[in-house]
Amino acid sequence: MTRFILSVLCLCTYVGVQAQGIKSGSKWNIGELDYTAKVNNDRSITLTAMAEGEELAFKLTSVSGKADEYVVGEDPNADGFNPYDKASRAKFINERGWRLICLYDPNGSLLNVLDGTQSIAGEKVAEGKWVQQIMGNYVDSYGDIIEIGRDIIYEKGVARAEYENILFNGCVTRVVSIKGLTHLDGKWEIVPTLEGLTLYEVEQDEYGLFTRKNHAEKLKWAGSEARFGYANQILLNDRMFRTMKKSALRIMRNSILARHGYMFSSPDLVDYFGTQSWFSPRPSNDDVDEELTLIERLNIELIKAEENNPEHEQYEVE
Repeated sequence: MTRFILSVLCLCTYVGVQAQGIKSGSKWNIGELDYTAKVNNDRSITLTAMAEGEELAFKLTSVSGKADEYVVGEDPNADGFNPYDKASRAKFINERGWRLICLYDPNGSLLNVLDGTQSIAGEKVAEGKWVQQIMGNYVDSYGDIIEIGRDIIYEKGVARAEYENILFNGCVTRVVSIKGLTHLDGKWEIVPTLEGLTLYEVEQDEYGLFTRKNHAEKLKWAGSEARFGYANQILLNDRMFRTMKKSALRIMRNSILARHGYMFSSPDLVDYFGTQSWFSPRPSNDDVDEELTLIERLNIELIKAEENNPEHEQYEVE
């Protein structure tokens, strides 16, 4: 009888843990990092990751009576420090193939999202998203059309150069090494802007750190699609737009809506999107919210939170 009772208790505990949706051993990606989840005996969840040899850790504790909602805090039993000390609660989302952990601050603003649907290493995910940020057609200082592909740069439709993303300890540095285009040969730090891309020539020291030189090149966006079209397609994180001005973030956020034909009333948005050949406003905005995908909704929240972040300007590098 005792063995039977213990077996039932173990089974109930196992079923309860699985019902949370966040399983022990599951991986959760954000930027270059892959967090590993561990379900504790009290059914709280500890997530840990390694960043440049340092352990990061935080804990999710279930909210009574609210399925898939958690309080975010430190795990006193973990060696790492909590990188999300500004987050107060979290929500697990399992929708249309996406498994996500959304982190919110005490005011309800979305701070970041951990993605549990990725099956490749975090640094590869981060590099892929970075490339999607810079891909597209641009006009250079000579008036020529340059197309940036995944690892090739085309000029006037012909492959002219190759480029390689330079990583540092597995992290995207936003520095690329270009070989082939005479005026762009070398190492460049790329900063996405509303107008296109600004390339700062850099030099690398013996420790692997980059310093800007006095030479910069501007590439003006010449794509037929939205400047920030990738925001409708991939899940963003705060590191992907911290270097942008708030004016650019405002356009990025509203571009997500504009792709669905949202009709704007703010004069600056009417003026901007009115000049975009791809923009086709609809007569009513009644159905726009229903058309937004989960990723689009979350990206809008993330960008808006960054726009409202009083500390944002300290991250701008343009």
